Amino acid sequence: MERTKILEKVDIFRGLSSNQFESLGQISEERRYRTGEVIFAEQSPGHEMYVVKNGKVCIELGLKGKSDAATVHRVGAGQVFGELSLVDRRKRSATAVCESDCELIAINQEKLDELFKQDTQLGYVIMKNLAELLAGRLRRTNLQLVASILWE
Repeated sequence: MERTKILEKVDIFRGLSSNQFESLGQISEERRYRTGEVIFAEQSPGHEMYVVKNGKVCIELGLKGKSDAATVHRVGAGQVFGELSLVDRRKRSATAVCESDCELIAINQEKLDELFKQDTQLGYVIMKNLAELLAGRLRRTNLQLVASILWE
């Protein structure tokens, strides 16, 4: 399954066995989006995370009092986005828009939870890797915040 081969290259799934990748591939779904298409909007319910198979996705934040959004992150092939929905099940904190035509792999949070219950080792590995990913993003955000304060 080509989908499984893509998932094997994604950091958040690092350390899974071939059988675990097969299970993950079975609960995932491939989707296509066109340039400019919104994958999800800020404040919408979040119940999926995505892996970029091909293309680029912009993660944008709305700015109060402004009509434009600010691009805060770009996601390319082999990277994930929308992963916060796996952790806190809250509304989306940003909007995801296709910068180019995209092929994505969607992983539903409820199906993934079921897989975690069936295979706790798989759940542990993914959540550990997810924690590392989020910690890295938080550290980068902290550095950007410090830099912006210093420039004021």
